[in-house]
Amino acid sequence: MAQPGAGDQVRMYEAAALELMAGVAASLGMSAEDGEIVARHLVDDELRGAVGMSRIFIFADEVARQGPQRTEPITVTRESDFTAVVNGGGHHGLVVAESATRLAIAKAQKSGIAIVCARNHRYSGTLGYYTELVARNEMIGISVASGSFGSVAPYGAREGRLDTNPIAVGFPTTAEPIVWDIATSAISGSDVYRRLVTGEELPPGVALDNRGEPTREPAEALAGAILSWGGYRGSGLAMVIRLLALLSGVAPFPAENGEFAFLVIVIDPSLFLPRGEFERRAAEFAAGIRAAQPAPGFSSVRMPFDRSIQVRAQRRRDGIEIARAVYERLDSIRRSGVVPVQTVHSPREKPT
Repeated sequence: MAQPGAGDQVRMYEAAALELMAGVAASLGMSAEDGEIVARHLVDDELRGAVGMSRIFIFADEVARQGPQRTEPITVTRESDFTAVVNGGGHHGLVVAESATRLAIAKAQKSGIAIVCARNHRYSGTLGYYTELVARNEMIGISVASGSFGSVAPYGAREGRLDTNPIAVGFPTTAEPIVWDIATSAISGSDVYRRLVTGEELPPGVALDNRGEPTREPAEALAGAILSWGGYRGSGLAMVIRLLALLSGVAPFPAENGEFAFLVIVIDPSLFLPRGEFERRAAEFAAGIRAAQPAPGFSSVRMPFDRSIQVRAQRRRDGIEIARAVYERLDSIRRSGVVPVQTVHSPREKPT
């Protein structure tokens, strides 16, 4: 059950959020099994304080325009003892990426290292979700993903050619894992969609309209381009990620709303060090970073994922607060089985 939250917010506890998202997934044509995986992933995003449940609006918008995605069984099309290429069969990318990650973990447990690519799916979700899974299996995980929206402008360009192209790395320790996860765009596509629903403006300096002019309007950004994070550095990293994604067999520039690519590398540290030694050293390193004297304006120095672990525990206890507009849109999809049509990915008018 949803409860009133602070201001224009709705408070939900984890079980209710999972039930809501499973219902939304079913209304969008997913099987119960796929819906459970998608719900678990998106609700965990919310628990950690990231954009989560509203990520489903990207998929909902596509279903509104094209109908539910037809799926086939997920298969492995090419394989060795430590590599595999997964055909996602048109399933949601959160399902395919988790399946590919679990396959990579199983292979690395036998061979010490594994590299698994996946294609023929839509979206990949929060890559840190998968590298945390790897780290909790006492291995190092590195994952990248690349899409087909062409929504991110390369450094120096005024139109999109790249995607948000995230990268994540997860490390096991003797305590909680260390997980670093970033998008190579100045703002994530899911956050743009969330702001479209809530009516919030974009931060300045993150997007262009379809004329190549700066904009703070989410709809204009979705019809134009998001800027790269970190200027030429982030743009270059995004290009590297796309090139790695080509290993899955996707085209260099897929048609808009075409295939996505996912790649995960899993390394067993015991290939290089006695078992447990890497985890001990990683924990020692993390403790040393946290012990650094905070700069003015900072109360502490954190490792990547420290805040996520803290917020997850707090929200499991006290509940998740989401914008009322987001909750109402989700509940509408779940109840009616009809996607509220708000087509924002209209064909882009390229500047002349």
